Amino acid sequence: MTTTVDSVLSDALLKRCMERAPGYDRDNTFFDEDFKELKEAGYLLAAVPKELGGLGLNLAQVCQEQRRLGYHSAATALAVNMHFYWTGVAADVWRSGDMSTEWILKAAVDGEIFAAGHAESGPELPLLLSTTNAEKVDGGYKFTGRKSFGSLT
Repeated sequence: MTTTVDSVLSDALLKRCMERAPGYDRDNTFFDEDFKELKEAGYLLAAVPKELGGLGLNLAQVCQEQRRLGYHSAATALAVNMHFYWTGVAADVWRSGDMSTEWILKAAVDGEIFAAGHAESGPELPLLLSTTNAEKVDGGYKFTGRKSFGSLT
């Protein structure tokens, strides 16, 4: 299996991310411009299978791209990784023949952004052992649990 890929992250895009990174860090602000450019470039669909409208990169390829982004803007790469945390797992489950995660992948193609909002201290496998409860209420959901800081949450 090859791990090299023609990058969706152009050198020009990466340079702009690198130029903005010190300001985001200094001012403790969200990476709005980076996020917009990465989304417009299709990068947030890197892990989504091609059959569903994504780029179809495998784990090694997403990691290769994340290393490139992280070299230029570590905080941006860390936050974007929280989105890949979900879309990557969903893609692997989908490729195994289990369609239960297809909604995540389709939502990503429709522009939804996912975060690792289960940031709980303790569980070794937070995807499987979350202790936070989600209760459907009028207008949305009510979450009850102990939350720790997490990027992009």
